Amino acid sequence: MSISELFASIEIHKGPTVATVGTFDGVHLGHRALLKQLQCEAKARGAISVALVFKEQPRAFIKPDFNVSYISNLKTRRNILTEIGIDQVIELDFGTAIQKLSAEEFVSELQHLIELKALIVGPNAKIGFDRLGIEKLSLSKKLSNVDFIEAPTKIANGCAVSSSAIRNAIIKGHCAFAATMLGRNYSISGVVVKGDKRGRELGFPTANIRPDSTITVPGNGIYATLVEIDGKSHKAATSIGVRPTFETSGVRTIEAFLLDFDGDLYGQQIQIEFISRTRSEIAFESTEKLTSQMNKDVDEVRNILAK
Repeated sequence: MSISELFASIEIHKGPTVATVGTFDGVHLGHRALLKQLQCEAKARGAISVALVFKEQPRAFIKPDFNVSYISNLKTRRNILTEIGIDQVIELDFGTAIQKLSAEEFVSELQHLIELKALIVGPNAKIGFDRLGIEKLSLSKKLSNVDFIEAPTKIANGCAVSSSAIRNAIIKGHCAFAATMLGRNYSISGVVVKGDKRGRELGFPTANIRPDSTITVPGNGIYATLVEIDGKSHKAATSIGVRPTFETSGVRTIEAFLLDFDGDLYGQQIQIEFISRTRSEIAFESTEKLTSQMNKDVDEVRNILAK
């Protein structure tokens, strides 16, 4: 399928456009600054703001062996972009139709398909199989009617904001650092599934979820979290890990113990928002020592969430 055929199934707003292109994983503060610039440039030109969003990370196609994970699924990314006020969000399959295009061919197609007048990209962005930056693209006679704009690097806590930096922070359990770059606390969602009821036997009944396998899961440990159920937020101590005191399978679980909550959550969709990691996961010599530590964990979580 060609890129023209991809666009043929999409209802495109009529009129000139100013566009940006990317995966926009997490729609972090760097993305938001770029998107604000996109809207300003579109308004100045009397054009429509368009976000071309790859459904999957391009490197998943370029490097098939690469282990891809996401901060946000496609639905979440699309919803945030719409809430920001982007006039049109166009979802694209990277696939062979786009993967085989040179940078000049890709932008030329956009000129024809969406009346592209300006393209805004992130810092050091490369386009096409030939991986050209906007400096070289701006020299193309074929694209002389397109303005190329590179958004400046967004800095947070002295570091350049990027999706990869956020994913690394999440994996390491650095909740506050990830939140600084995201502009919000990191969260994951899932349907509550039945576990082995080990927590209930210990006096700590938990809501267990299994998020999409491609979503980035925080590193093993105990976290102070907020769990949203039907629009209402509940304080919770959440454990992520392989439960080394009992298990030897190595299978990771996500178990949230909701403080001061009593109810059946099986089958319900919940969202877990990560505030702070309190400790790493460790194996205990006995269930008594584990239970004692769990009580301490709950007290610490209460203190953190009370601030």
